[in-house]
Amino acid sequence: MANAAKKHPKNVAGPWYVDLTCISCDTCTDISPEVFGRDGDRKAFVREQRQEDAALFLFAMESCPVEAVGSEE
Repeated sequence: MANAAKKHPKNVAGPWYVDLTCISCDTCTDISPEVFGRDGDRKAFVREQRQEDAALFLFAMESCPVEAVGSEE
């Protein structure tokens, strides 16, 4: 389960986030490059939170192999 206390500092404000346990596997960015971005170390973060992307976000959250993608909802 993603840890809200360890959120990536580049996550935009909102309930969706990626924590710092990200292993840079590209799963979330492959699923939804509109929602997820990468920092200089290739760690993922949430760059946009739009309700129309909720299904893709949930799919990415369920697909993350280390459960680094989470939501406060």
